[in-house]
Parts: sequence; C-alpha cells; structure tokens
Amino acid sequence: MTNLKDIEKVGRQAWLATIGTYAKGWDIISGKASSTFDDANKFVNDMIENGEKIETDLKEKVKSNILLDEKIAALKVKLGVDTSVDEKIAELNKKVDLLADEINKLVDARLAALKANQPETAQVNKVTAKKTVTKTASKAPAKAIAKKAPAKVEKPADSTKPTATRTRKTAAKIEKS
Repeated sequence: MTNLKDIEKVGRQAWLATIGTYAKGWDIISGKASSTFDDANKFVNDMIENGEKIETDLKEKVKSNILLDEKIAALKVKLGVDTSVDEKIAELNKKVDLLADEINKLVDARLAALKANQPETAQVNKVTAKKTVTKTASKAPAKAIAKKAPAKVEKPADSTKPTATRTRKTAAKIEKS
C-alpha cells in the first residue's frame, strides 16, 4: 500500500505541478498579453496624436496655399497677365479705333473752324487730313496717331493778331488760269 499511496501521491503532485504550470503560464501569458495590449493601445494613441498634428499642419498649409493662390489670381487679373494674346490684341484694336475716331472728330472740328476763315484751303486740308488719319490709324500704333495726326492739320489763325493769309492754288484753279 505504501506503493500505491506513493504512486498516488506522486501522481497527485504531477497533477498539481501541471495545474500550477498551467496557471503560471496563464499568468505570464495573460500579463504579457495585457502589457502587449496596453503597449499596442499606447502606440496607436501616439500614432493618432501624431496624425492629428500632421492633419492640422496640412490644413494650415493648404489654407495658406489657397489664400496665396487667390492673391496670385487677383494680382494676375490686376496686371492683365491672365488674358490671352488674342484678347489683348482685340482690346488694343478697339482702343486704336476709338483714338482714330476721336482724331477724326478733332480734325473735323479744326477744319470747320478753318473753313470759316479760309474756305478754299479747308476743303483741300480736309481731304488730305482724313487720308492721313485713315492711313496712320490702320498702320501705326495709337501713340504715333496721336502725335502725327494733329501735326498735319493747320492751326487756325488767331483773330486778335493781324496776319497775312496765304492761299494755295489748287489744280483746278491752275488749269483755269
């Protein structure tokens, strides 16, 4: 019996050792698992915080880039950089046409004033002045038109100063004489 009791005792001790080992392993594993889980949660939370910081930085940069883009676009509009070459040429052509019309009006006004003083000369000057303005308006830039066209028109005589008037003989008058 002592053998049987000894075997029973050894069997029980083996059984308890197995249960103890299992419990100890479970404690170690569950401790490691919980510490690993805690470490993983801490790591994930750190990554989330870093992601939030990066997101706020990116939002600020994007917002500043959008503001910068808007300012650049407004500056381009002010400077006229955003328009195409064709649009600029069309706009300049309109301005040249307007200038030519204004010059024609000025020439007509001066010729009307001259016509009152010198009827024969005014007719000849009106024809040559209109030809000159039309030719320069179609070929020359607007600044050249503004400078050249008035130089072709004769200035009206000042009524307060007595001056000798000179008349030109036209081709028709020369043929008659």
